Amino acid sequence: MARKGENIYKRKDGRWEGRCRARGIAGRKPGYISVYGKSYREVKEKLFLKKEEQMSGKKGGGKLPAGMSVGEAATLWMEEKKGGWKESTYATYRSITEKHILPQLGRLPVTALDEDIYREYFEKYRKQQGQKRLSEGYLHQIHILFGQIFRILEEKFHYSMQKLPFCTAVPKNQLTDSCAPKEDSIRKLEAYLLMEAERGNRTCLGILLSGCSGIRIGELCALQWKDIQVEKGTLVIHKTMQRIRTFESEWNGGKLISKTGTKIVIAGPKSRNSNREIPLPEYLLKLLVKEREDQERYIMPGKKKEYTEPRTLQYQFQRILKQLNIPAFNFHMLRHIFATNCIMQGFDMKTLSEILGHSSVSTTMRIYVHSDMERKKQLMAGYRMAA
Repeated sequence: MARKGENIYKRKDGRWEGRCRARGIAGRKPGYISVYGKSYREVKEKLFLKKEEQMSGKKGGGKLPAGMSVGEAATLWMEEKKGGWKESTYATYRSITEKHILPQLGRLPVTALDEDIYREYFEKYRKQQGQKRLSEGYLHQIHILFGQIFRILEEKFHYSMQKLPFCTAVPKNQLTDSCAPKEDSIRKLEAYLLMEAERGNRTCLGILLSGCSGIRIGELCALQWKDIQVEKGTLVIHKTMQRIRTFESEWNGGKLISKTGTKIVIAGPKSRNSNREIPLPEYLLKLLVKEREDQERYIMPGKKKEYTEPRTLQYQFQRILKQLNIPAFNFHMLRHIFATNCIMQGFDMKTLSEILGHSSVSTTMRIYVHSDMERKKQLMAGYRMAA
């Protein structure tokens, strides 16, 4: 809880965060600016300076440095903001920046980036084939990062967003009907998972749990038996598992050498709303009780480790689909299927949004609800002009 008259909090990760109102810029509504530190005193001092800066109308160092490149702007953005990010968030943003922004646009001067170059950049990725082709969702994430990068320039150097092409968002295409598996494939998969789960197959039990609750693959892999509230008949989600990139540097032969690797991180879920409690179907709860072990053990154990990591589970899921002659689809599609089925079975959007851990009902409607042709035919079959 913040102290009286202040907006300073201690975060769950142990750091302190302070917030103050930000002035509206370039016709935009006022928002909030956050500062971070290791102690209350450090954040209070930073917040005081930030408030003074906002009251005086000053915004950092004046004009945009001459010749500043997109790569330099991206580096500035990460250095300014990484104190407020989770380790996994920093790894994701840095990976996207190094793989997809710096190689293409890193040396381009900020002032030279216009709408034509920006759109050509995205179209180049859309035309790629095979594994190099990026999904529309991933491209939209890159677009959002560009907006964040140039917002730093706006805050520090008065470089207005009105000069940039990011005011109009890149269209985020909805998933097409062809992305989702057919109903007979879903029934076939469910029957197999249920049969194998009853035989004690923990992998199939976990996949079935995800398909019947809408939890993400990282949330499933991070589940421990203590997260199953048998008396209440619920599942508690409060952490997720993810393999992230690591970034290390060492001196070798008088040069600073950067090395990258990966590691598994188990931390808080995707967002504050992702912390949730989900009621479970009775038949699924009985299967979980039957397999229950020590409270601290993971529900999805691995062959060599105490847990199964998301990438391994994704491989196992694909093998099951191949075995059943079901066209391949991503594990995350189980979440889409769950949301769609809930809508068809009459779930209200508020309840579904909370089960999925979304911040708003509109997010649930926009991303996770699909309507296939069969559903459209069913609804239209009984339509009459006079209700």
